[in-house]
Amino acid sequence: MKKANYLLAGIFALLALFGCKEESISPNYVYSIPEQTSDGWETDIPENLAMDVTPLIEMMNYINSTNDHNIHNILILKDGKLVFEEYFDGYLYSNDPPGSNGDYITYNREVDHYLASVTKSVTSVLVGIAEYEGFINSVDDKLIDYFPEYSDILVGEKADLTIHDLITMTSGLAFDESTYPYGDSRNDITQLFVSDDPTAYVLSRDLTSGPGTSFFYNSGTTNVLGRIVEKASGMSLIDFGNQYLFDPLNCQGGLWESFSSGLLFASGGLYLRPRELMKIGYLFLNNGMWGTQQFLSEDWINESKYPYISTATSFYPGYYGYQWWIRDFHAEGNTYSCFYAAGWGEQYMFIFPEQDLIIEFNCGNYYNSARISPFDLVEDYILEAIKK
Repeated sequence: MKKANYLLAGIFALLALFGCKEESISPNYVYSIPEQTSDGWETDIPENLAMDVTPLIEMMNYINSTNDHNIHNILILKDGKLVFEEYFDGYLYSNDPPGSNGDYITYNREVDHYLASVTKSVTSVLVGIAEYEGFINSVDDKLIDYFPEYSDILVGEKADLTIHDLITMTSGLAFDESTYPYGDSRNDITQLFVSDDPTAYVLSRDLTSGPGTSFFYNSGTTNVLGRIVEKASGMSLIDFGNQYLFDPLNCQGGLWESFSSGLLFASGGLYLRPRELMKIGYLFLNNGMWGTQQFLSEDWINESKYPYISTATSFYPGYYGYQWWIRDFHAEGNTYSCFYAAGWGEQYMFIFPEQDLIIEFNCGNYYNSARISPFDLVEDYILEAIKK
């Protein structure tokens, strides 16, 4: 896993839209089993794992008959085996300006994909690993215990802020990352890129509600979580991630952006190959284990997907856990419980514990309206493939 610094000019440039290519497409899809490689994944056909391949074929015919769908890949894991893996043509993510189109390529399993705020869920995993390894005592630890140098900031109700408040997006700290565009000094994400001390910047924001009382989406506090892992472990977040997560999972790709201060962009700067992200998700279905190595405790897994707070007023209505969104899906009269990672441009990793199922999408809808919704594909095709 590498760390990358990006030019501030790229962050501050005007946001732009780029056109998409028209293609000559055929709707006649033929299913093939995912290739089994040396990356540790077993592959199989859906029929061997209580799945019907017909809805998956219908899904692919629908996608292939839709121009400019901007889906880059779809992976499905069932019962610990990779049963579906498809890639499409599309533009690489460009950071100059953010969300613009890079080169037009054919995506494949070797391409690192920009994950946007799916990064938040990975940062949460690193917090869980830090707790499992004994670097962090508990999510009930107060921030002041990790940041005594900010005793002049963490005063009043802020003195009671805990890791739990940050990881559940209930800190109550103001943070505006959507009203003004990138490059505008009033955008708080912009301020993180220019600040000499992003942690102090986040913690100095006003409290708009009491800690732990209400949900408010705040990318700033996720970056504070990354800094807590650094303070607790005595390692940079990238070194901690490599030693305790990425290297043991045999991640061959990977890139993680940082702010100009050197602090890792823990809320949105991660790139991974699709099969590598799936390994992180699989820890939550395999009791925190990959192979013979334990990464997370069973308690952390259960706490991560617990619905602590309603997100009814946010862009993903439902509930929120430890940097994971929580909602139910519905298909053919059945209800399926799910928790998932979500990121800008429609990056999703949906985890269905009761079905032992993970569905991963990477897309390129940063400023384009989605022609095809991954949520609809999950309900209209993929869940219908699960045999009752």
